[in-house]
Amino acid sequence: ALKLHKQADMQEEKNRIERVLGAISQPELIQKVLTFALSEEVRPQDTVSVIGGVAGGSKQGRKAAWKFVRDNWEELYNRYQGGFLISRLIKV
Repeated sequence: ALKLHKQADMQEEKNRIERVLGAISQPELIQKVLTFALSEEVRPQDTVSVIGGVAGGSKQGRKAAWKFVRDNWEELYNRYQGGFLISRLIKV
């Protein structure tokens, strides 16, 4: 799926792939998706959707996403401070 994301020409297709990534249940792949969420391959405004997809995908995903948000809070806060995306991130 990450390879398809990289090859996609249209942003709409990238967004579809980002939403599907949350369905992964293997812990090592969940971590890979969360790391991908903060990479330059994902637009900053789409990072929250990727993290939210992981959080909504499974109980394991929810725990991993929460830990990821706590571990990367400073970067996430600096990226979204003052905007609606930080409140959306907290909700997910």
